[in-house]
Amino acid sequence: MEQRSLKSARMRGALLLSALILTSSASTHSSSGETPRLRPHIGDLESAAKEALDRNAPTLIHIILEGEEHNDAYRDEILGDKELVKLSEGCVVIIGNNGEHKQKTIKEKIDGISKERTACSAFPMFENCDGHRKIWNPLYHEYQDENGEMGCPQTIVLSPSGEIDWRHNVRNPPSTGEVQSALKAAQKKHGKSLTEEGLRTVKGHAAAAKNAEQAEKWALAWTRYQGILDLISVGKWSKLSKLGQDRAGKAISAQLASLEERFKPGEVESPWRELIALTEATKDTPFAREVMALKKKIERDKSLKGDINAIKTEMEAESLWDEADGLLRRGEERKAMKLLKKLTGKKFIGTKTQAKVRERFPEIG
Repeated sequence: MEQRSLKSARMRGALLLSALILTSSASTHSSSGETPRLRPHIGDLESAAKEALDRNAPTLIHIILEGEEHNDAYRDEILGDKELVKLSEGCVVIIGNNGEHKQKTIKEKIDGISKERTACSAFPMFENCDGHRKIWNPLYHEYQDENGEMGCPQTIVLSPSGEIDWRHNVRNPPSTGEVQSALKAAQKKHGKSLTEEGLRTVKGHAAAAKNAEQAEKWALAWTRYQGILDLISVGKWSKLSKLGQDRAGKAISAQLASLEERFKPGEVESPWRELIALTEATKDTPFAREVMALKKKIERDKSLKGDINAIKTEMEAESLWDEADGLLRRGEERKAMKLLKKLTGKKFIGTKTQAKVRERFPEIG
């Protein structure tokens, strides 16, 4: 029963998060059906390893020696394979080549808009040859054979933590099917990975969760961590989120215990407001039932009944006042006056809000 409740709460939490944050599609091609473009990592091996760990993603390495007999075939057949390009969205791609090539202008559509860019003529996924040349020496030092040679072309698939999962090092190109199979096997072995866009979303959730914890907004922190788990349930971010949710859960339980002790005759306004805020904040979390149970317990306490009814009436009046104020700001005076007149009625006698209405709008009566 508890597992079903938790699953349901997570589903509701996911819907809530979709309203909190706008995230774009986790792919590198637009919804208009444009062909995806291979997007290699721009940086050194250290930054690539960090990104792979962050995204829980395999690393796919292409090492292509300029002037090698099979260089052109590898570049055109392997790097240009559409299915492999799509699979590569879920991994970190490194392309190393020691050649120097001319620049060319490329026309392409991005989100339905035609654009031009300059690129390396041999490896157009790079703006210029620096992109594939700078990584060449680090790759050579890392993956050379024992005799100091390095067979090319060469393909390597690394795990998210950097171990070699698969390597094709026979000085001939593998088939595209072999590379696809190796990459699919790695992705299946290591679990779901994040795209670059997904990683940005996860980092946004993590930052928001940290801020929420610092502000002691524990329900919000729990929900933000759940947003991470909805995207990735393995790897470093999953571990961070589960620990964060554990902290948030303990803090919410402690908050509830403290709240219960603060409810005393004549001293209910502050804890009641806090309890109502917590009820709203936790409604899409596994803590909703626990919070609601305390709320009902407080409402059943005969010694607190009068004070609870008074603060409920005050909060209802405040809500009507806020609605009327909004209508006035929008120029809907007639509707606003109907609400303000309602606030001068018998039900709200003795409330601070009614006193405010009579002071600001004495003509209402």
